[in-house]
Amino acid sequence: MKYFLGIFACLALLTQFVSAQEYASDWTYIEIDNEKNKWGDYDQPEWLRYFGLAMGDLNNDGKKDILTGRNVYLNPGNDFHATWEKIDLGMNVDGILVMDIDGDEFADIIAQALPAVYWLEATDKSAKKWKSAKIGEIPATSHVNSQGFEKAQIISGGKEEFLIAGDGDIYCFEIPDRPEEEQWTITLVAENTSDEGIGTGDIDGDGDVDIAVGRRPEGSDEPLLVVWYENPGDGSKNWKSVIVGKANHPADRFEIADINGDKRADIIVTEERYPGKEPDGNLFWYEQPIANEAEWERHWIVTQYSMNNLDIFDIDKDGDIDLLTCEHKGPQLELQIWENNGYGSFSKNIIDLGKESHLGTQVADMDEDGDLDIVSIGWDKYKYVHLWINEGSTD
Repeated sequence: MKYFLGIFACLALLTQFVSAQEYASDWTYIEIDNEKNKWGDYDQPEWLRYFGLAMGDLNNDGKKDILTGRNVYLNPGNDFHATWEKIDLGMNVDGILVMDIDGDEFADIIAQALPAVYWLEATDKSAKKWKSAKIGEIPATSHVNSQGFEKAQIISGGKEEFLIAGDGDIYCFEIPDRPEEEQWTITLVAENTSDEGIGTGDIDGDGDVDIAVGRRPEGSDEPLLVVWYENPGDGSKNWKSVIVGKANHPADRFEIADINGDKRADIIVTEERYPGKEPDGNLFWYEQPIANEAEWERHWIVTQYSMNNLDIFDIDKDGDIDLLTCEHKGPQLELQIWENNGYGSFSKNIIDLGKESHLGTQVADMDEDGDLDIVSIGWDKYKYVHLWINEGSTD
């Protein structure tokens, strides 16, 4: 009996391996850069890397470009294997967001060099030269710069706002009507959080964007609580918080989405492990209950090496939300798509191996073919900028 069980186990592993190989064949890997600098090459501390990664059309050619750290990489167009022109922003900032600030034809970037936050604007359509303006300050973190930042429609109407996690709190930046002349409004919206990821989405179904983050419990330096903050919708400060549950280890990346098809937003979380030498980090999601006061049920997906990466998208276009992550540590460094069966049960598909990611694995349609590609950066292997082009069927 044990003999047959062993055979079945081997066949199951072989089937999974073949499936992973077939899935990987749908993606073409492109190395965008292998000589990217780190923050510490220009400023203290020497060990610090850049955290920012964002995609957007910066030079008005209809193709999305890449922003990371103090560099922009211009999309070469039809031949992604061609050189991506690398543009230096001219100052040591960590570029984190691409968004339209002033409504003109020149690209805009939000960047951090905490405590300072900057708006950078291209001086012409080529996006090869940039000018900067300091728009405000928030407290620096233990890593100087923040590892949590998102853009979202926090206040109904008008331009999008953006969020940055400072030293244990989250701040909302409002873009003024005349951003080059008026003072930017900065509001502390979420107290007692962390410097890590921010998930955005409508949790309570009232039509505005709430946030999900980690919190340091009393007596701990690590964000071991999962918390969501309710957006009052009027731009006011100090949002009401609700504790959802606990993490085993520091909660790092967050996303908000309906995972099981019940029309209620759930919260997806990855755990960070430092120094990360053991495969004991968890990927899980908390299911929103029907009743407001009921407990959120935690659903485990996998325990593996530290996952400092997370994004969500519908990879197979079946109408449900799939997950994207990559191991930040370990011998394999698996880039993984977790395919959802529509009810919150996931199967792993390995896209690639051996390419470390940290605050990476973000999706964007880089070749404008209607499906989503993957862009990533790392920490241990910080010199690399990665791109995986989705060659799979769009049916």
